[in-house]
Order: sequence, then structure tokens, then C-alpha cells
Amino acid sequence: MVANIVGNYLIENQLLTTEQLRDLVREQRKVRVKLGLIAVAEGLMTQEEADKVNRLQTVMDKRFGDIAVEKGYLTHGQVEALLKKQGNAYLAFAQALENQGLMSIEQLEQYMIDYQGDHHMTFSDIDDLKSDDVDRILHLYMPIGGEKYINAVGTAVRTIMRCVDVDIYPEKAYLADRCEADNGAIQFVESEHSFTCALAGKEQALLETASVFGQEEFPEVNMDALDAIGELLNCINGLYATALSQGGISTELYPPEFSDQIKGIKCEKMLVIPLHVLGQEISLAVAVDHKINLEQEA
Repeated sequence: MVANIVGNYLIENQLLTTEQLRDLVREQRKVRVKLGLIAVAEGLMTQEEADKVNRLQTVMDKRFGDIAVEKGYLTHGQVEALLKKQGNAYLAFAQALENQGLMSIEQLEQYMIDYQGDHHMTFSDIDDLKSDDVDRILHLYMPIGGEKYINAVGTAVRTIMRCVDVDIYPEKAYLADRCEADNGAIQFVESEHSFTCALAGKEQALLETASVFGQEEFPEVNMDALDAIGELLNCINGLYATALSQGGISTELYPPEFSDQIKGIKCEKMLVIPLHVLGQEISLAVAVDHKINLEQEA
């Protein structure tokens, strides 16, 4: 998630192309983050010191951490802590950028300072973003008053990541009573605090999501495709209902409703979060104690 969020910021500032980001995301899954890059990112070593250790490794049969300790750049404790961070997605993205000669970790960190200022974030917010933890990142995209939706939204996003697109990423969420859409699906869940979850899109935005989840190539966003979207909602809400039941809260899932001829979805109050899934922007909406309805065309 973090690679696409940061990568698209770099694209907006003409520091990357869309094609380069696509290649970086692919490479990110394969790279093993070098200890030197992490040490520089953590401010424990300078780039010059890391480069010196890398050069020494060409003539010494020793690990980066061992040489860094010998030179007094790092302690044994710091090396152990850095080793635990080698699976971090942000650092893997930084490593991919460096591997492709696009920018160093120091340059990326400078752009992250710009990102922080542009988005009015705190240092803690940036740490949350770099963690690549879904719940910590989604918290950054919630509007004031959106806290009660976070658990349901988190379940939805994690499910879509597992079942449809691991590279999903969000835009800023907002509270609304209506969201424009040409097609979509909703599912009402009756509970102590009843809720509705919806997935909606314009034109053919939901097509790839329906095809991947339904494991069928749909020609367009028709009722068959939307049936697959309804099943995705059923999967999302089933997982959320299970979590609620573990806390002693009973739920009843109603059959999903869907239509390929709507003007939008509407509700007295709902949270809408735009999601980029498989290259398309779709809308995830969640309402608590209110029911989302499909707004049919006249």
C-alpha cells in the first residue's frame, strides 16, 4: 500500500512515471532490503559511511553489520534492530528505487519531508504510513467523526487486498449523504448497531474487481458482474460479523442488492472512501445505524 501512496506522490511531482512505478512495485516484492539502506533511513549512518562499508565488503568476507560495528558506525544492538526491519514495505520500495538508479534513500527521505508538509502530517503520521499497516494507514485517511467506521473499513480493505488486489490504496475518506455511481452493490447487516457496506463505481470501474473476485471474465459491469461484487460484500461482512460475534454481538446478513442502472448510492449519513483497485477508482461506503440505498435511475 505504501509504495503506491508514495509512488503516486512522486508521479504527481514528475519524479517518476507511471511505468516506472509499475516496475518498482513488481521489483519491491522480490528485493531484500540492504542493511545499509535501513541504517541510513533510520539516521544511524550517513550514505557515505554505508558506501564505505559496501566497498569494504568487496574485499572482506564479512557481513555489512559486522563491518559497521568494527568501524564504530553501529552497535551490535543497533544491527539486531535493523535486521528486524528488512521486511518493511517502505524500505523495500526505497531499495527498488535505488536498485533501478532512480533515487537514493536520502533523496526519498527528503521527498517524504515534502510529502509530510503537503499533507499536513505529523512525524507520527509518517511513521504510520511507513509501517504499511492497513489500520494505521487508514486512520490517516479518516475525516473527523469517522472513527466509528474504521473497523468495518479495515475489514473491507484487508479482504479486497487478499482476494482482489494486494496493491490497493486509498484516497481521503469523507462523510456524505450521497455518492454518485453508475452501478454498485450494497449489503445490510442487522445487529446491535446495524450497518450497511457498499461498493460502487462509475462506468466500468468495478469490472476488474468483479472479474478477479468472481474468477470470470465479464464483458462489462452487468448484473452477473455485480453479483460477484455482491459476493465480495458478503465475504467482507461475513468476516466482520465473525469478529463482532467473538465479542458477543449477534448479526444477521441480508442478501446483497445490486443494480447496473443507478444514479448513485444514498444514506442519511455514510462514510465514503475512494479506493484504487486494479488501476480503477471505486467507492467503498459504510453506514452505521443507517441503511445505504441504491438510487435508481428515473
